[in-house]
Amino acid sequence: MKHKDLKYLLGASTLALTIAIGGGASAQTPAAAPEATATDDVQEVIVVGARRAEQSAINRKKRAATTQDSIVADDVGNFPDKNVGEAIARIAGVALDVTDSGDTGGFTIRGQAADLIRIEVDGMSMLPTDSQNGRSVTGLGDMSSDLIKSVDVIKGQTADMRSGGVGGTVKIEQRNGLDFAKPLYKLNVQYQKNTLDGRWSPRINTIFTRKFLDGRLGVLFNATYDDQRTSTDFNSVSDKQVGYQPFGDHDNSPEKSFTTPYDPVAAAITTKAGCAALPTTGINSRLNCYAQWEDFTPSLPRMRRENRRDTRTSFQLRADYRVNDDLTIFASYNPNIRKQDFQAYNLQIVAPTGSTNASGVLSTNMRNVVVNENHYVTQYDLIRGNGSSTLSYDSQVRDIQRTNEQHYSQLGADFKHDQWVAKARIQYGFAKGEREDDAFKIIASIPQARFYMIPENGLWTFEVPNFDLDNPASYYPTAPDNRAAALGGIRPGVFQNPGTTARLEYTPQADKNKEWNYQLDVTRSFDNFGPLKSIKFGGSHTNRENLTWREGGFLIAPGVTMSRARSLDYVKFCDPTVTNANCQFGSTTINTIATSQDRLEKEHMLTRAQYEELINNSLITLPGANYFDGMPDRGSLIDSWKAFDFDDFYGTLSKYADLSAHNLDCLYECIASDGKTYTRPSYSTTELTTSAYLMGDFETRLFGMDVMGNLGVRYQKIKVEAAPSVNFQTTTLDPADVAAIRAGAVGVDPTVTTLVSRRTTEISRESEDFLPSFNLAIWPIEDQLVVRYATAKQRARPSMTQLTGTAAATCNFISAADQATLEELGVAFPGYWNDADADVESEPVNEKRCSGRIGNPELKGYEATTQNLSLEWYPNRDTQVSLGTYSIDVKTGRPDDDVVLPEYELEGNTYIAPTYRDGDGGLKQTGIEVAARTAFTFLPSVLRYTGAGFNYSTTENNASFTRVDPLTSKPLPPEKQSSYYYNINFWYDDGRINARIAYQERDFYYDRIDASEGTNRVPTEAVQTANGIDLPPYGGATSYFKTVTPVYKNGSKSLDGRASYKVNKNLEFFIEGKNLLDDTVTRYAPDELREIGGGTPYVFDTLYSGRRYYVGVTTTF
Repeated sequence: MKHKDLKYLLGASTLALTIAIGGGASAQTPAAAPEATATDDVQEVIVVGARRAEQSAINRKKRAATTQDSIVADDVGNFPDKNVGEAIARIAGVALDVTDSGDTGGFTIRGQAADLIRIEVDGMSMLPTDSQNGRSVTGLGDMSSDLIKSVDVIKGQTADMRSGGVGGTVKIEQRNGLDFAKPLYKLNVQYQKNTLDGRWSPRINTIFTRKFLDGRLGVLFNATYDDQRTSTDFNSVSDKQVGYQPFGDHDNSPEKSFTTPYDPVAAAITTKAGCAALPTTGINSRLNCYAQWEDFTPSLPRMRRENRRDTRTSFQLRADYRVNDDLTIFASYNPNIRKQDFQAYNLQIVAPTGSTNASGVLSTNMRNVVVNENHYVTQYDLIRGNGSSTLSYDSQVRDIQRTNEQHYSQLGADFKHDQWVAKARIQYGFAKGEREDDAFKIIASIPQARFYMIPENGLWTFEVPNFDLDNPASYYPTAPDNRAAALGGIRPGVFQNPGTTARLEYTPQADKNKEWNYQLDVTRSFDNFGPLKSIKFGGSHTNRENLTWREGGFLIAPGVTMSRARSLDYVKFCDPTVTNANCQFGSTTINTIATSQDRLEKEHMLTRAQYEELINNSLITLPGANYFDGMPDRGSLIDSWKAFDFDDFYGTLSKYADLSAHNLDCLYECIASDGKTYTRPSYSTTELTTSAYLMGDFETRLFGMDVMGNLGVRYQKIKVEAAPSVNFQTTTLDPADVAAIRAGAVGVDPTVTTLVSRRTTEISRESEDFLPSFNLAIWPIEDQLVVRYATAKQRARPSMTQLTGTAAATCNFISAADQATLEELGVAFPGYWNDADADVESEPVNEKRCSGRIGNPELKGYEATTQNLSLEWYPNRDTQVSLGTYSIDVKTGRPDDDVVLPEYELEGNTYIAPTYRDGDGGLKQTGIEVAARTAFTFLPSVLRYTGAGFNYSTTENNASFTRVDPLTSKPLPPEKQSSYYYNINFWYDDGRINARIAYQERDFYYDRIDASEGTNRVPTEAVQTANGIDLPPYGGATSYFKTVTPVYKNGSKSLDGRASYKVNKNLEFFIEGKNLLDDTVTRYAPDELREIGGGTPYVFDTLYSGRRYYVGVTTTF
């Protein structure tokens, strides 16, 4: 066990012992005495919001049919966290996830990602709104937490639960109209501020509930409007996962910077002079040798700030009607509408370069380079005209508009009579997401820039001396036109930004998901039927549909091409005073040829005055606080930079340019080369699931102990109807060419390939599953101490897009006779015609083969056997202590995308097709979870109003992960697996003052090692094999090899706090803070793998989101 694990387990044991002493004391309290008189010296403990919520959550766990944890709202509209994902992450085994792009709110359960977690809202599947593969969703950012009554994270499985929750099932319960004894009117108004954005914005929640018709009809309306502004700062040292790379020998040290693992011949050389004797052929051992003396340089220092404005509107409208004592019916509607206005302000100059030629001579764009003793560059200059022909201050804004909608509707009936209980549901969910991306950049031609490393944090910054970046004139284009000769060539008097075509980018996409579910559950209870206490049975039918639209163009029919929905527009200006200038102002379509897929692209030609107006109106200083303001060890990072306001830019440009193509119209219907408008086909998948289950609950006494549990099985039949988009083409043979080959002609290709059509084809497949489950609870101490065991077979369906695909495949048909002729020619006349390699996906035409990856509707998905074993102690209703262990034994893994099926059926023909197949099993994941919580009612004075909670969990697996770091040969751990997660919270609630503080910590983890970027220059698998080495990951280089570095993510620490003061029963004030420790997310390489020296960390990139504060008031009537 690691030292830090031991430390936290000791801390857990101490807290658990404290709780046990307090809980035990409470448990030993005699039975309740008659009510004390006023003269008795008794301290009253008021059971209010926080304590009542903790009691409810403990009771839900205690009475659950399987292993679960719960969170309950302190009060109506008062959930512990604004984001449901953040609240769930406070449960043992759950970890909040932050993506590489800084998005938060997602989470994993027991190491399982979104595709292995099921989320339900009032029994309905929560649907994704964007490109989450049509299936999984754990962001939960589209849903307001104000609507939530409770959340159960169920880590086991019972037969009456729908499948999919391998890691766990999250059940979110909202309130109903009959929950309230009296009418309630509640208004919560608050303002929030992110420290990097600096502006206050509102968040408003209102709740109305009342009963009518003598209390038989309950109506509930709960609505939230949230205008949230979030800023995140990024500082990247590396281009993606490239890391520091050897870019030339700048220190001329006799020592190697590293020893190449990819070329044994070069590795054996001990002096740089010795490299000259090595060959330059093949893998070029001479260059591989010189590379070992090159110094490590950041691959692309750059800065970014992302400003998001999220406006969310959510409400719940529900009516419950008690028909009689046996029957209650209800109807509900819950929409969540989220609009995101997103700007990414990107700043970079140019990437450093450096290489050594075969003569050992360095070529680089860097000057005045400073290198430390570990051969890492810590400072360099870029100078225009001295190593760099152009040097551009490149400030880009990417403007993203997203609209996400979720709509949930439900009709239900609950019937209870004697020993029968029945629940019927008709549920409809619909979700859609539309996204529009615009981007443009302004550029200043600068004379020089100095880059340097900040020792405190490993990040990079730069200075631009002797140049006025605040002057709009610095961004006026000065470079001449560079129009291609095919489009008419260079035009006098036309100007553009230097070194770039300054294109205005527009890219749309859309996704839609909907689900109908019809469900009936019936329970029959027994009083005197031995140990059998009830039988529950039921069934459901679910119709799930996913539609995906992307911007790509394609051939519709021979000679007819549909345009892409993307537009890349040129923005230039023309000066008529220039000699031979022939200015054509306005907007013109660039590509008009019949085969072009870019029919929306335009060139916008402005006057000089119009272009200067464009810059003058939009140039701004980076919005918000200083860059990385508030981050510990910020060092000398740049404070700000010049950017531009995209709305002002777009508004000014639209006065002079035709921007009519910058909308979603073409994503759904678009023009083609024949001048007609066609409907763009979506990639669609429909999944029909019919399921039935039977389970029995039992209870008996054995050896003086209560023994209870359930045993059941669920059957599901799944029919997939996929509709991939396919280009069908045919290959025939030219008899004259065949005859010519037989006569001895060389290099003749007898094949003629013709596009038949692009169409959406129908594929239907069926599968079925039997999913047994068993849950057992043994109570050695009645109602206080329980041992639980649970096991189940779990199935999580694959991504909807893996069933269909998201890009068009091209499938080539050739008749059996023509195929036989080609095979004959290939044998009799080898090399006489173009018989391509059969292993190449896009070739050959002598086979019935598909190119491009097509979906596979036969995928069954992830299958695993889960087991849970726990010991839980409930000494009183305020206290819970638990210790558990779990295992997830994978039988079928996630789908592999590196497979070619020899007989893929499409429209009555079979093809050789790249697709997906169900992954291999064998992985087994295990973990331990410790949790405790209590109210300290046994403490004196005001301390009796306090309480605390704690959980700690570990995870590990048996993966035979044999990858090593190529440079050090040190083994790498399993991917994305933190060794521990840790949460602790304290609360105080005396009925007037309510306060809560929560701390969460997650250990670091190894993320990936990725050599896909060409800059890494890692050899291909074939080259490695040929040279007797095997060091994945494989890259794309065949000579002049460099390095690849493993990427780790740092551990996270989060501290949140909230306090409120209730003036009276009608009025309450509160304040709240998030990320009070100013935590950052950093991708890095540990010192044992890469050591820069001097305590400076090796960083790929760091992101920082600042703190968030809330202040508000709640009124209740």
